[in-house]
Amino acid sequence: MKRPWLGSLLGLVIAAASCGGSSNDTKSNPSDTDSNRADSNHTNANNVGVDASDNNACGASAARKCSDQESCTIDDDCNVGSCVAGKCNAIATPCRAETEAESSLKLCDGSSCQSEDECTSGDCTNSICAPIAQKTCGVGLSALCADGDVCQSAADCSSDYCDKICAAPPADVHADGKRNGGETGVDCGGSVKDAQPCTAGQACVLDDDCEGVCKSGECAAPSATDGKKDQGETDIDCGGPNAPGCTFGKTCVKNNDCLALACTDSVCVQPTAADNVQNGGESDVDCGGSGVTDGDFTYTAPRCKDSKKCAVNGDCATGACSPAGECVAPSCNTAEVAGITSCGAGETGSAGAVHDSCCKSLPLPTRTTRRLDKYEITSGRFRTFLTQAGPNIRSWVGAFVVANPTSQLANFIKNAPVLQSIYPQAQSGDLGLTAHMAIDIDNYAGIRGCYNGEGNYSANTYWQDPAHLSEYGIPTRPISRLVSDEKSLNCAMPIMYAAFCAWDGGELALKADYQDVWTVATNSYPFPAANVCAGGLGKPCPNYNWCNGIYGNGGFTCQNTLYNVAEDGAGTFYEFPLGIDKSLDNESLIAAPGRMVDDASAKQANGESWMDLFANMVEYTGDFTGTGSDFCDFSGAPAPGAATCTRSGKDGTGTHYTGIPSTTAIGRSWEGHQYEGGASFQVTFQYGKFGARCARPAQ
Repeated sequence: MKRPWLGSLLGLVIAAASCGGSSNDTKSNPSDTDSNRADSNHTNANNVGVDASDNNACGASAARKCSDQESCTIDDDCNVGSCVAGKCNAIATPCRAETEAESSLKLCDGSSCQSEDECTSGDCTNSICAPIAQKTCGVGLSALCADGDVCQSAADCSSDYCDKICAAPPADVHADGKRNGGETGVDCGGSVKDAQPCTAGQACVLDDDCEGVCKSGECAAPSATDGKKDQGETDIDCGGPNAPGCTFGKTCVKNNDCLALACTDSVCVQPTAADNVQNGGESDVDCGGSGVTDGDFTYTAPRCKDSKKCAVNGDCATGACSPAGECVAPSCNTAEVAGITSCGAGETGSAGAVHDSCCKSLPLPTRTTRRLDKYEITSGRFRTFLTQAGPNIRSWVGAFVVANPTSQLANFIKNAPVLQSIYPQAQSGDLGLTAHMAIDIDNYAGIRGCYNGEGNYSANTYWQDPAHLSEYGIPTRPISRLVSDEKSLNCAMPIMYAAFCAWDGGELALKADYQDVWTVATNSYPFPAANVCAGGLGKPCPNYNWCNGIYGNGGFTCQNTLYNVAEDGAGTFYEFPLGIDKSLDNESLIAAPGRMVDDASAKQANGESWMDLFANMVEYTGDFTGTGSDFCDFSGAPAPGAATCTRSGKDGTGTHYTGIPSTTAIGRSWEGHQYEGGASFQVTFQYGKFGARCARPAQ
C-alpha cells in the first residue's frame, strides 16, 4: 500500500512508512529505560499503589490497565500499549507497518486503509488513517514533530526516526528492519540509496532508490531494459550473465560480454583473424567457430588447421574434430587409440614410450603447396575409413569422382574406368571388402603374404572379424586387433590406398614428394654410408626395419644373424608381439610407424622428421601410368559369360580384367626389398611388404 501523505517528509516523497514499535518492542528513550524493566509491584508517578488491594491501582498486574496519560512504568501497564516518559500515551500506540500485513496491530496515522477498524485512530477517511485526536504534530497535521515529541512512526518526525519519541537516528538505523532514517523502503533507498538500493516491491521516489527502476512509487525488478548497469551487467543493459551482449565500444570483462564475443582491454571490439586472440566465437586462436554478428558487422574465422582446438567438425579445415576436441584428418576422427595416436617410439604400455598422432602431416621443403604425412598409413586409420565409408567403397568412389572431377582419384578413374568396378561393393562375395583386405585377390606369381592361412607365413596387418574371415577359410588371427591396428597397413591394392587418401583429405603421395624430403639431388636416402652393422655385412643396423626376419625367408639372405630376439628368428631384430607362430601370422616383424627412431629423415619441417622413409614398408605412390596390365580376380567364381583367366598354377579360374594402369613403389621393406629408384607394379597389386602414405594440401 502507498502513503500519499509523505510529500513533505525531509523534502522527499517517502512511500512506505514503518510505524512505531510493536507490542514486543523493548526499545525506549533513555528516560524510561529503567522504568520499562520494573516489575508490576510498583508505585506509579502519582504514588498510587498497584497492588490488588488498591481500588485505584492500574497496570499490568492490576485489575485494570492504565488509561491514556495515567502513570506507568512499562508498556504492558497501558491499555493503549505505550508508556512514554512515565505516562501512558495513545499517540505512541504500537502500530503495524504496511510490510507486516498479517500483524494484529492497527495501522499508524497516514497509512492506507479500507476500514476504520484498521486504524489506530479509528478513523479511515479517504482511505487514509486520520490522526488520533491527541496528536498535535506529525502525519496529517500542519507540522512534523521535533526531537522529544511523542510519535507513532518515523513519518511523524522531522528526523524521520521514532522510538516512542522523535530523536536523531542512531548509527544502526539502516539495519533495524524499519523504514526510517530518510529511507524510502525498509533499510534501503533514500538516504542509503547508493549503498543499499531497494529490491523489487520496496517503496521508492527515484530510480536511484532501487536496484532496478522506480515505477509508481514501487521498485521494479532489475531488467536488461531498465537503463541501469545492474544484475551483473558490464555496461548499461548489456554484458554479464543476465543481459544481451554489448556492442562495440561498451565495457566488458570477458568475450562473452560482447555481441561479437571479443573483449580487449575491457572494451568490446571487432574480432579479426589476425589479432592473435581467441575471440569472436573462435574455437582456437584466429580460427574455427560458427561466426558472430553485431549490427552490420559479421565475422567468421578461417577453419582451423590440424591439431588446433575445435568443438565440431565444421571448425576444422579437414572437416574432422576428434573426440578430444582437436582438428585431425578424418581417419583420426575416432575414439580409438590404436593406429590413431599410437605412432612413435616405444610399444604401447612400455616405459618411456613417446607417442604421437598418426595423422600428422608436415609441409614439404620446396613443394610448398603440399604436405607429406609424417607416418605410413596404419591399419587403425584405414579401419576408420572402411567403417565410415564402407563396405560399398565402389559407390563412395563414384560419388567422390563426380564431386571432385579434378582430383587424383577422378583422374585415375577417368583414365582407366575399369578400376571403379574392381572396388568392393559389399562386405562378402566377389571382390567383397573381406577379400580385398584378407586374401591375394589377383593371385599373380603365387602367394604374396596376404593370406594368413595355415603355414603361409603371411603378414597381413589388417585384422578382420573371424566371421568374415571364415568365408575364405582363414582362421582367427592370433594377434589382437588393437596390436594389428597400430602397425603400418599392407596387403591393400594401390587403388584402395588412393581411395583412402582421397577420403582422408589428400591424395596418394607422389614420388616427387618423397624426393623432396631426401637429402641430395640424386634422390639417395638420407642415411650415411658409415652407418653399418657389426659383422662387416655392410647393411643398415637394426634401428632401420630392413632385412628383418628368418634368414633366407622369401629368398632374402640380407638378414644380419648377429641380431636375434626370438628363439627361431636368426636375423630378427624387431618383433612385436613376441611368441607368435610366424607360420600363422608373420606381422609381428612389421613395426608400428615411428618405432624405429633412427629411421628419421635428415630434412625436417617444424622441427620434426618424416619417419620410416628408408624401410618398414615399400610404399606405393600415386604416379599411375599406362593401362597395359591385366588383373585376374580370384575372390570368387567368374560370372556367367565373363572373361576368365588362370594364374600361378593354382586350381580354379578367375574373372579377367584388362586396361589396368601401373604405379611406382619406392623404398625398402622389412623383409629385404630395395626399390630406391622405384619399381613399377599394377595398381591392383597386393603385397605383405608394401604400404603407403598420403600427401595433402598445405595449411
